[in-house]
Amino acid sequence: MESRNLGGMDKDLVVVLSSVGFTNKEAQVYIALLSLGAGTVQQIATLSGLKRPIIYVLLEGLIQRGYVSEIPGKKIRAFQAMEAATVLRRLQADVTNFIQYLPIFKTLGNRGESRPKISYHDTKEGILNVYEEINHDSNPFFVTSYVRLNAHFPGIINRWIKAHKKDFQKKIRGTHIVPDDEGELPYARDYLKLNQQVRIWPALRGARMDFSLYGDKLAISSLGEKPFVVVVKSVDVVSALRPMFEVVWEDAEDIK
Repeated sequence: MESRNLGGMDKDLVVVLSSVGFTNKEAQVYIALLSLGAGTVQQIATLSGLKRPIIYVLLEGLIQRGYVSEIPGKKIRAFQAMEAATVLRRLQADVTNFIQYLPIFKTLGNRGESRPKISYHDTKEGILNVYEEINHDSNPFFVTSYVRLNAHFPGIINRWIKAHKKDFQKKIRGTHIVPDDEGELPYARDYLKLNQQVRIWPALRGARMDFSLYGDKLAISSLGEKPFVVVVKSVDVVSALRPMFEVVWEDAEDIK
């Protein structure tokens, strides 16, 4: 049911938002909040014409996607919409992520022996086993965050650094790209001392995904609330993605 209170221009905006992933009702809630600046569920209901129970459900979904935030410290729950420019940046990020995964999607349609082998790991032991395998590769390429990894697995980075010191004679030549964040720098400098290549990339701030290339495998790690790792074993995928990693490396900055 369309809102009773949306004008002609607002209806056009609903259509635009619907074309980029909003449902009609989500778009009405978002537009109402933009119009209000900040508002309660009752105010949103009055402006949008939607019923309060559905508005609560819609708000939770919009909050999870980063389009709406709850204003803290209010006796009556109040919400505000992110600026439209923020929505655009998130959509652009989604497109960028899709482009990064495009070689994988293409290879998934292959048949026969060339089809990639994919494994999924969501237990602590399974995730750590994947990272142990990566760390024993002779030339791994990481786009990662030491801080995020350490938050999920306390002490793990120092353990890996000690292991590299012990096995320094193996001459593992890792390449690391990490966020431009003060918490990353102590670990980064330790890896630099071990003949690893490390650079910082400001665009990684706030990202929750890690990417690792090693041998003929790509590991995609989600380090959000429920971490998991997907490993894709495919020479074609790795060959297609390595130039992208190298472009990011060229754009990243040396540690001072």
